[in-house]
Amino acid sequence: MSSKIIALLSLAISALVFSGCSSASMGSKEANILGLVKYQKADYSPSSSTTFAIHTNELGPRRNFSGDKLTLLWGLVTIKDY
Repeated sequence: MSSKIIALLSLAISALVFSGCSSASMGSKEANILGLVKYQKADYSPSSSTTFAIHTNELGPRRNFSGDKLTLLWGLVTIKDY
């Protein structure tokens, strides 16, 4: 009985690991970890008025903007690279 549970558990874990690796290698433009951290690549959409928006050009002089956006704590803080 316990060997069946271990086998099913190992199959489920390996399915999660391999499906996560395949989506990352395809060049996904977005990653979301339970809403705590959300990363969007080359996303130039405007942020909402209910967030604390931080632009990377305010932190230091830059010329090569990527357009990436990092949202923390369900949209409370947004760090934009554009």
